[in-house]
Amino acid sequence: MKNQNIMFTRSIPNMSKARLFRSVLALAGVALIMQVSLPRAQAYDLSSLNGSYADSFSGFAPPTPQANSYGPVYEAGLYTFDGAGGFMARNVLNFGGGAILNASWSQTFTGTYTVNANGTGTMTWTDHRRHR
Repeated sequence: MKNQNIMFTRSIPNMSKARLFRSVLALAGVALIMQVSLPRAQAYDLSSLNGSYADSFSGFAPPTPQANSYGPVYEAGLYTFDGAGGFMARNVLNFGGGAILNASWSQTFTGTYTVNANGTGTMTWTDHRRHR
């Protein structure tokens, strides 16, 4: 077996080498343009969370803190964030068996929130009060 060490570039005609070079150069140019035009990572802050948001929840919870069994619970709520680290919420909870908490939507809950630069954060309930 002669010529076992033939290099790949020797087997490509000169015209194809030029075409291959232009193709690689064009591909590198496209990659550079895509890299430059990619959106930069957004830094989040308190003002990133502003406005009203609705939620719903379903799961299982004990009917009382002393209970040893769990039953279904459903929640619907409206949260309003002020863009400065505070929020207000109105929630309705339905505990399986028909017990409904805050059916008139008259009770509000307030709290604070944090937002990290990566978009994650925390919510802390500070109090609740009944509006008449």
